[in-house]
Amino acid sequence: MTTYLDPAQVAGALLTLVPDISGEDTPQRPVPVDAGPSCRGCGTRAQRLWAGPGSLPLCTLCWLTLNLDSQTAAHGHLAWLPDASAADIINLQRRALLGLHSKVKAVRKESRKVRNWLARHAREVEGMWGTSRAAEFAVAMHRLSPAKRDLMQQRLEGCVLILPPDAFSDLTLLLPIGRTAENAVHTPSWGSYSRSDLYAKPPRPLD
Repeated sequence: MTTYLDPAQVAGALLTLVPDISGEDTPQRPVPVDAGPSCRGCGTRAQRLWAGPGSLPLCTLCWLTLNLDSQTAAHGHLAWLPDASAADIINLQRRALLGLHSKVKAVRKESRKVRNWLARHAREVEGMWGTSRAAEFAVAMHRLSPAKRDLMQQRLEGCVLILPPDAFSDLTLLLPIGRTAENAVHTPSWGSYSRSDLYAKPPRPLD
């Protein structure tokens, strides 16, 4: 039984993932839901799922995207990646973060390259907004009226929350059902991502 859903097959059911905050006076704590259904943000059948908007199940990375005011999300940065779907970027980041925990040096090296490539796109956000820190966006959004917050969200479309490599010590927060950190990156999607235009390897510096 496969542990991944093809996002193209469930695209109509996926939420639009634009960075947001809980809107509560105090940061929301994730509420677990049964790990049977797939994440409605990225399509992954995650081991751990949390209640998102309307109690829809979300994986950890998607839940954090919609809760920038949470303690974990506060350590991340927003990256500008408008030419790929948020679901693709989240799944790419998931595999990179898991690969960094691999016992295989080559897997760790490739995963670090992918994660660094994602993080480099925070520079575009810094250029547009003066910061890429998720915590600062959360503070700003809390200060806005609902209408102005909606406008800010529209301007953030194309941004994805990128978390540091040490954000998760408990890998069950990232792993799909039936996967381990060792085999999670060895999927057709990882190879497709790292060979495609989605993950364009940086050019070699001039000598």
